[in-house]
Amino acid sequence: MTRSEASLATWAAGDYCDNHGMFVAAITEDCCDNRSAEWGSKMDDKHSNNRNRAIRTALAAVVVAAMIIAATVALTGIIGGHGERGGQSALVAKEQISSEARSSVSTSPSASASGASEGSAGGKRASAPELPASYTRQIEESLDAGKLAIENDDGESAGAELVTQFGPSPSYSTGTYGLRQPNVAHNVENFQIEAGTYQLTVYCIGTGNLTVDYEIGSTAKRGTIRCDDKRVERTTLSIDSDGKDTARIVTITPSYGTACVFAYQILRFPR
Repeated sequence: MTRSEASLATWAAGDYCDNHGMFVAAITEDCCDNRSAEWGSKMDDKHSNNRNRAIRTALAAVVVAAMIIAATVALTGIIGGHGERGGQSALVAKEQISSEARSSVSTSPSASASGASEGSAGGKRASAPELPASYTRQIEESLDAGKLAIENDDGESAGAELVTQFGPSPSYSTGTYGLRQPNVAHNVENFQIEAGTYQLTVYCIGTGNLTVDYEIGSTAKRGTIRCDDKRVERTTLSIDSDGKDTARIVTITPSYGTACVFAYQILRFPR
């Protein structure tokens, strides 16, 4: 090989190395760029997934908080409703007790009366019965007439004295479910009873029947009275006492469905 040919070969080899180096560098640079882009895309996807997860967590927390608030409001309403009904029930019970106390008044300071309703829970009443006002007025007139006859020593009442008076009282009360419950009058007097004849007179007006039980000491009598809604009906029971008795009991029991107003007086006829 001549010198010229050797120089040409050397130049060609150098040019090849330069071109090959540039080609390798270009390939290497493209590969790095592609890997960088791929890594950046993966990082973006990771950040996006984290953001979505955080959003879902926040939404779940909001839903749970809303459910807790709704449950709290509902529970507060239920408790408040029970409290209000409990307050109304207490007020009704107080009114019932006052009504029973008023219906149990007796002119004798030692007498006790109980108008508790049989068959009702605790004897409590929800409301007063709907009876004509004329019933009460006519019973009061009969009681006044009896007292006037005593004062004037008139007829069968001559020489008698009034010892006890009860009523007027309705024969039933209306329970909390709208059912009528009989008002049983059970009056007990405990004291030393003077000798004499004690006459019990029971008055009623309305409909139905009353059973009357009258006791002094060991002596007991029973009577019945059928009420009339046009006029005042009456029945009389008498018991003698020798002065050794210490208890007098009057029990008036309305039959089921009776709708009337009743009262009674006890007169003493000395021996």
